[in-house]
Amino acid sequence: MKYYYPIVGLLVLHGVFQALDTYSSVRHLDSGMHLAGGIALGMVVLGMLACTVSRGWCPDPGQHLAMVLVVSLVTTGAVCWEFYEWISDAFFGTRLQLTVADTVKDLLLGMLGGVLYAVFSLVIHPAAKHGIASRSECKPARHEG
Repeated sequence: MKYYYPIVGLLVLHGVFQALDTYSSVRHLDSGMHLAGGIALGMVVLGMLACTVSRGWCPDPGQHLAMVLVVSLVTTGAVCWEFYEWISDAFFGTRLQLTVADTVKDLLLGMLGGVLYAVFSLVIHPAAKHGIASRSECKPARHEG
């Protein structure tokens, strides 16, 4: 599976839920989507990292630094998503950010998704002992001469 499929699928699902106004009728859907978003974004970050390492564009950062990279970039993505929600509320009249507590909960769930994926993928999963590059599904870079 390509590393970006989960995030694309989640964004499509978000659009469907928005169009059908499902977030207001299903109580904890928003929380589940933020957790799933953190997991999906963790997949993208780790997939991109594995791709760059396998192509020789950067050295293997090792397990600990890879975990820090995944969690910090997922957290940055969660903050950007909350900016999107605020802009949507301010300019388009949506009600995506209900309270400050809801926003902080969303940020925490997104970060938790990234932590869960990083721990599973980099510590628990059997491929963890083979290094970051062993996870890559990308094709080698062409060297045109």
